Amino acid sequence: MMQEHLPKDKDPSEVQEWGWTFQEFISENFSYLLAILVLLALFFYARHRWRVRNSRKYKN
Repeated sequence: MMQEHLPKDKDPSEVQEWGWTFQEFISENFSYLLAILVLLALFFYARHRWRVRNSRKYKN
């Protein structure tokens, strides 16, 4: 038997589903995210320089 007078469930909002919003996450963890970006930039720069250095070595 269906009871049609009961309210239907609504989808949860972002805060109800995750407990935080994207803006809160970015603002609270900005220093960590910036540090991760700096480390990634250093890693990719070092990898690029290593490839350039090794390509010069084997061209001769």
